[in-house]
Amino acid sequence: MGNKLNKKILETYRTDIAYLEGLINMPRQEYLLGVGDRQILLERLRKFLGLLGHPENNQNFIHITGTSGKGTTANLLHQLIADSGHRVGTYTSPFSTTSLEKIQINNHLLSPADLHRILNQKIKPALDRYLRLYRFDPPSYFEIFLALALLYFRENKCDWVILEAGLGGTHDATNVIAPPKLALITNVGLDHTEILGPTKKHIARDKAGIIKPGCKFLTAEKSPTLLRIFAQRCRERKAKMLLLKNLTAPYKKSLYFSTKKQQSNLNLALNAIAALNLHPRHQTKIINNFKLSCRQEIIQKNPLVILDGAHNNDKISNLIEFVRRQKYQKLHLITGFAFSKNWSNPLKKMLKLADKVYLTHFLITTRKSANLHRLYKTTDQLAPRLPKQIFSDPWQALATALKNACRRDLILITGSFFLCGELRKKWVSEEQIIKELKI
Repeated sequence: MGNKLNKKILETYRTDIAYLEGLINMPRQEYLLGVGDRQILLERLRKFLGLLGHPENNQNFIHITGTSGKGTTANLLHQLIADSGHRVGTYTSPFSTTSLEKIQINNHLLSPADLHRILNQKIKPALDRYLRLYRFDPPSYFEIFLALALLYFRENKCDWVILEAGLGGTHDATNVIAPPKLALITNVGLDHTEILGPTKKHIARDKAGIIKPGCKFLTAEKSPTLLRIFAQRCRERKAKMLLLKNLTAPYKKSLYFSTKKQQSNLNLALNAIAALNLHPRHQTKIINNFKLSCRQEIIQKNPLVILDGAHNNDKISNLIEFVRRQKYQKLHLITGFAFSKNWSNPLKKMLKLADKVYLTHFLITTRKSANLHRLYKTTDQLAPRLPKQIFSDPWQALATALKNACRRDLILITGSFFLCGELRKKWVSEEQIIKELKI
């Protein structure tokens, strides 16, 4: 009976996800393409949310953006707020193994049953009505999932709701919300320049769009020029910019927070907790035991296997610092990138660590990967003597690396969150996660 129930749950879940992913092929103006009037994207989402009773209003939001560190900061805040005795909902992206990871309340992922119920009772009827009433493009997959999350958090009467921006700030779907209680910007780096602008100043102004009237604001960014941009935005919006204090001194034993960048993320989260006047009961334990899938994730030992979705200069620099703290003989690098990424500089940094490289791509059909021939040629130019292989099948790349690696070697899988999420299934399957959830 139990196996039949699990099979039915998996079938229903996959049908629901297939429906959501099927929405991607509807014609619409896409945020990720960075063309057209992007203000329309928020207008169409507001129309859709209006049909759901405006769940983007009347919730206590914590809004987080930044070039890197958003996921770490959001997930650590989630655990600390839950430990403070409050009900907290969190929406993050992307996911590593199952779409259910995008939505959680008090450390429990959205269940397949709740996904099915909200999707069929709320989302589908509202979308059908939207398509009938409005000439706007249909909401995107990301926007629909965000709407589902907002409904779920409102339904469960969350005390706090943490939203991780998908990209940028001003026109990101998460910025549809009413003014948050707290806005956080982890840092500003050169990523997604085709959408956010060519310089850090452009990107900072876009991210500053999450600063709204009456909210508190914190950032771990250190550039005086960019801090002036944030301060100006706070003055214009009558928001309160708080001074960041150094609160990380007692937490030097955490493996995850051992790098400079992760120390910065930790400090931002601790300042956020202080700004909200919350008091976690087991703060040290949470910090010392903190882990996050596909971020500095040690998934196997002997040989050591690390998964990290780093894909830009900031994230790669952090990963290199983390890897150098590990003990190993040779490093086997499995890597691939998304099509839109400027991957030559991150690749150059990673190749300096590698003893052998396995070039591949991810299998997810909703995003395009980098041209493998170009990736191979660039790798050959940057490191002509480095042994390298190219694999159209990422699973063959992993199998070959595992076969070649000795017990004291390190296999590093990086370059794309989608690639890491795909290969992570060797150790943690989607079926395993779903079966362990409370139905």
